[in-house]
This record gives sequence, C-alpha cells and structure tokens, in this order.
Amino acid sequence: MSSRKNFSILDLRSLEKTKIDFLFSIADSVAASKSAPIQGFGKTGALLFFEASTRTRMSFETACARLGIHPLRLDGSAGSSLEKGETLEDTVLNVEAMKPAFLVIRCGDDLDLKDLSEKISTPILNAGWGKKGHPTQALLDAYTLRKHLGTCSGQKLLIVGDVRHSRVAASHFELAEKLGYEVALCGPKEFLPAQPPCRVFATLKEGLQWSTAAMALRVQLERHENKYSLADYRDQYGFTAKNLQSLSDQALIMHPGPINQGTELDSDVLKDPRCKVLDQVSNGVLIRQSLIQMTLKEGE
Repeated sequence: MSSRKNFSILDLRSLEKTKIDFLFSIADSVAASKSAPIQGFGKTGALLFFEASTRTRMSFETACARLGIHPLRLDGSAGSSLEKGETLEDTVLNVEAMKPAFLVIRCGDDLDLKDLSEKISTPILNAGWGKKGHPTQALLDAYTLRKHLGTCSGQKLLIVGDVRHSRVAASHFELAEKLGYEVALCGPKEFLPAQPPCRVFATLKEGLQWSTAAMALRVQLERHENKYSLADYRDQYGFTAKNLQSLSDQALIMHPGPINQGTELDSDVLKDPRCKVLDQVSNGVLIRQSLIQMTLKEGE
C-alpha cells in the first residue's frame, strides 16, 4: 500500500490484517442488506483494463453501479491513443488528470504500478498485474473460505496447476500469512515455481486428502515452451469426479476462472455441492464494492 494518503492496493504484503478484517465486515454488511447505500453519486472511477477480463472487470463495473459511481472504462488498446503510440503510463497519467476517485488497473509486467503510485495522488486498485499479483481475487477467495468454513485461520488451501505463471497464487502466498491459512501446491514440475515457497504434494490424491479447500488454476500453455499433454494433465491433476473422491465432503472446490472445462475441471464438477466457483464470482462483487467503499472513506 502506498505511504501517501491515497489508499492504493497493489499487493497484500503491506495491507494490515485489521484492514482485511474491516473489509470482510463491510462485505458481510453489504451481503446482509437488500440494497446498497448510494455513496458515490457524482463520482467517477476509471477502469483501465489493458488485459482481457470478464469476471474482474464486470464485478468492478457492478460494484460501481451499486455505489452510484460512473465507470470510465478502457478495454485494451482498441479505439484509444495507445494505437497511436501513446505509452501505458502516459495513458494512465492522462486519465488521472481527469480526476476520477480511483483507478482500477489490469496490466502486464510492462507497467510498474508501484512506481506509478508514487507519481499520482489517485488510489490505484490492482486488478491483476502481470505475474506479480491479483489481490482482489485472493481476497474474494479467502472471503469464500470464511463464508463456508467459518474462518480462514487453520484452513488448508491446495492450489493445483500452473502456479509458476499465476498472479492469483502469488497473492495467496502473501495473504495466507496474514489470515492464518496454509497453502500447498500440486502440479507438473514444469508448472511449479523453481523454488516453491510452500509444501508441494507429489500426487493430487495426497494433496486433496490434506486440504480443506482445493483450487484449480487455468493451464496457461501459451506461456510454456514445451507443450504439455492436456489428456495427461486431466488424468493426473484434473478435478474430475474420480479424482475428487479423495476430497473431503466438507471441503470446497474452487477456481478463479476462466475455466478450461475438461482440462482443469470437468463440467459435471460444477454441479458438485462442494463447488463454490459461482460463489467466488458473487463474492467478487461484494469484496470489490467493499474495497471501493473503503477507498472512498480513506480519501475523505
């Protein structure tokens, strides 16, 4: 988080646990109420998505709508001055000059959000930054654990798949220490970090037996030099009805999306009562709305 007055969320290492607890309490209040209070009438929020997104972008848009905030949306480079050679940083600085209440930015590693946050006074909310992190996704995942299992503390989250290229996993490594849950990994050697920061299970069966929640990640074959057999992946690491027999009836099945059905997770698994994929999506709106509320409050 920036040391300046603005309440930027760029990673979770610097976000105090008290802030996370407060965020979750706001989300609880929002979930319990039939209608959200209009807090942002007359305000704008800039949603700058330089990379493709469905759930994250639309949940931020929904959150803005519920708060009476008008979203200024930029998707990719099409139709913008980026097509004319303007840099990403110049684009952000020009949008910031229009005085939105906050900037939601999704980008690759080629834009340095930390450096950018030191140049501007408008809060930046990281909506997915290269391989560095995806804080709001990890927060909504943790909120889902808390909602269904009662607490995050003591839970055992197994992350399965392409961890090496996952910004979601990167944020969970930061958040787990804050909230007291344990993270372990499972997947092909090519898909795991060279130096894993936590326990690694050799087989999916062992990992599932250990876990209280299992989260599959999208196989990002486009980032691998050597193509991995998807059939082999599904057999060894896929969330199939057969493989999930090793998972407790009380455990959760999760996926941050997008899902490659028939690879990481079979379509029939979406009907499994343990599967909370759509709950994650719903909770994403709650968390992002609550985060915007906190951001506006901190800026007062």
